[in-house]
Amino acid sequence: MYNPRAGSSHRAPPGALCQALHDAAFAVTLHVTAHPELLGPLLAQTSGTIFLAGGDGTLRAGALHLLGRPDVTLGVLPMGTANNVARALNVQGDPLAAARRFGQARPSPFDVGRIRGSWGEDYFLEACGCGLFADILDDYGPHLAKSPVRALGSALEAFAMHQPLGLHVTVDGRPVPSPPVAVLEVMNTPSTGNGLHLAPHARVDDGLLNLVRVDGLRRAPMLTYAHALRRGTFHQLPSVHSAPGRRFVIADQGQVWHLDTELRRSAVPGGVVEVEVVPGALRLLRAPDQAG
Repeated sequence: MYNPRAGSSHRAPPGALCQALHDAAFAVTLHVTAHPELLGPLLAQTSGTIFLAGGDGTLRAGALHLLGRPDVTLGVLPMGTANNVARALNVQGDPLAAARRFGQARPSPFDVGRIRGSWGEDYFLEACGCGLFADILDDYGPHLAKSPVRALGSALEAFAMHQPLGLHVTVDGRPVPSPPVAVLEVMNTPSTGNGLHLAPHARVDDGLLNLVRVDGLRRAPMLTYAHALRRGTFHQLPSVHSAPGRRFVIADQGQVWHLDTELRRSAVPGGVVEVEVVPGALRLLRAPDQAG
């Protein structure tokens, strides 16, 4: 899968990527589809190794068709802005160089998160959650054209207007006392969104997810969080708490939820949202010299 609108697509056109993969000893077959709707049927008939060249959205679009397919291995070629999944696999840098490094790669399990709410069932690769980050995405409109100015405006608006959420939460069946939260995220990868490094200890192959909460009553100034995210010290702030687990049950008050960059809102508030890990739902290539 190749996204021609990805940020670094100009550095790695399809022909160059195919040649780089050929240099890595892959016999490459290129399939061209006229419409995105044809992707599902094509992937259903495909086995072996499938390379996904683009950002996290491109990876999600392909991977959700391939959950639970032991006959398929995915290779991630990072060409997006954040590349959160690729970074979780330590696949970084020039996409052509990454393609050549796959010559000595081995398949590695990749966990996926499953979320159930009154809207139905969905899956996520990076994270799901509610609170400030979901509200910012809701205001920004993740399917509109990217705009740093609009993103900043959405962040400022959400930060100024957000009211903390008093949510009952259980982790693996145990209630977790918590003050009202400004942010609640269940992380599979260390970062999500535009490189928000919220859970540096998260691993994609340990059969666990990581609950990250920001105390809404002890919320620091916005710049404090921005500086901590840039320095990679967000998890060390006094208002930030985290806990690993396999299954999370969270009260649903009708708040907006994000799963990766998709948005959901319960049609019938008052119930719960259930989040659980699906261990090894995907297989992804990881080069030996990049294993972490």
